[in-house]
Amino acid sequence: MRYDKPVYFIRKNNKKYDPDSGEWEKGDNIRTKRYANVTHMGAERQQVVFGDVKSNRLILRLQRAYTDGYDYIEYAGKMYTVDSERCPSDRQSLVVIQHVGD
Repeated sequence: MRYDKPVYFIRKNNKKYDPDSGEWEKGDNIRTKRYANVTHMGAERQQVVFGDVKSNRLILRLQRAYTDGYDYIEYAGKMYTVDSERCPSDRQSLVVIQHVGD
């Protein structure tokens, strides 16, 4: 199994108030890059596990579990939110679904 696809764990940095200018400044997001094995989840498996089928659901497998906090995951320029997570041993498996909106 190859762990060759870059995925980014994104943590939103909250706005900060600048008392000198009197305005709220937007903070930069914190991006942490990891390499993962990325596959599409099959329709039959989705039906059994989730009870529905969505074409934008992926499985991300990491060799080492990512334990820092994050708000969403970016892969191939698209935002994904975690649908379910498993951590067998030291590894991590995330089922993610493409985030729509905002």
